[in-house]
Amino acid sequence: MLDISTLRLVLGGVSIVVLLLFYLGVYRPTRSAFSLWWCFSLIFAALTALFLLSDGTPLQGVLNPASTVASALGSVCVWYASRSLRFLPNPRWVMVAAPMVCLAAAVLEHPSENIWAGNGVLFVVMAILFSLGAIEVWRGWVERRRAPDAATSSEAINGMFVVALSGTLVAGMQVMRAVLFYADGPDGDLFVTLVGSPVANTVIILTLVAVTFSISAIGWDQSTRDLRRRADEDDLTGLLGRTMFLARLRETITASGGRRGRAAWLAIADLDDFKPINDEHGHLAGDRVLVHFAEVAKTALREGDVVGRLGGDEFGFVMEGPDQESVRIRFEELRARLVEEGAVVGDGPVTTSIGVARCDPHLSVSEMMARADAALYEAKRGGRDRVAVYEG
Repeated sequence: MLDISTLRLVLGGVSIVVLLLFYLGVYRPTRSAFSLWWCFSLIFAALTALFLLSDGTPLQGVLNPASTVASALGSVCVWYASRSLRFLPNPRWVMVAAPMVCLAAAVLEHPSENIWAGNGVLFVVMAILFSLGAIEVWRGWVERRRAPDAATSSEAINGMFVVALSGTLVAGMQVMRAVLFYADGPDGDLFVTLVGSPVANTVIILTLVAVTFSISAIGWDQSTRDLRRRADEDDLTGLLGRTMFLARLRETITASGGRRGRAAWLAIADLDDFKPINDEHGHLAGDRVLVHFAEVAKTALREGDVVGRLGGDEFGFVMEGPDQESVRIRFEELRARLVEEGAVVGDGPVTTSIGVARCDPHLSVSEMMARADAALYEAKRGGRDRVAVYEG
């Protein structure tokens, strides 16, 4: 077997070569979040390997802790990349907390004299992040298989499967390293034989090579899905745009004919006296009100519910509910929450009027929208800041 220094050189070289290929072949043309975070993880992997070449030299006291920080940052980037597959936001504090904890542990354990300084904490951090990353990739793979365009995305789906398996392997190795480091010690036979540096570096090198082409397919697929997702969303609020909302409404109306004991409801919400806000306080103030309403609206959603911006200050909801009263209560709570949590503009808080109509499989989308509009008109005529249900 190659000695540890040679393996570290190989790992650093492989990381750099894969980084260049991946950056030029995937990230530059796609600009996908997954490929960006994967590029960063490769950079930190190369730095980790190169910094560890200082072991046994006068630079060990500085570069050994630096390698610990680089390893932690690389692990965070892997986790971020896996979360991007499901378009999840990444908590920024992890990017600061993980390397700082590992650096503090390394500094406290005299890195100039101890090549394993801080590695116990590092192994725990890496085990957690790689395990979370593997879980996210598996979830992304399951969701991608269920997507409507799954039949035309088999290459990306297969690639996610390969990455999920590889991620599980690496996560398992990191968990073993963390456990054996504290149970057996870095010089123990079990640790050295099963997860020592030569074994760990070999596994990582093979994993990098194995997943490179799979990750390329994933990066292109994510870029395509991201463009499609952006086209379906309202730029300002992040809610569904009108076209996609109406498509979801059409699906719900059709499906409502086969529901057993469950009813679907369409609601249209309109902000009260919104035009004066734009006229008197400017469009930036109006935009802030729209964004805030969108955030409040999201809190009212349950699994299967849909909300979209229909245009201007008008929003649409599709919700499930067993009866009219339960749905009315949910929208009354939304209306009240907007007043309680909303910004005060002008003389008072922003309010909303909401019209609700039960979905009927015998009606078209335009007919359902007309019913909800009629209920909304009743809410406005009744004094605004209230919920009205279409009674037919």
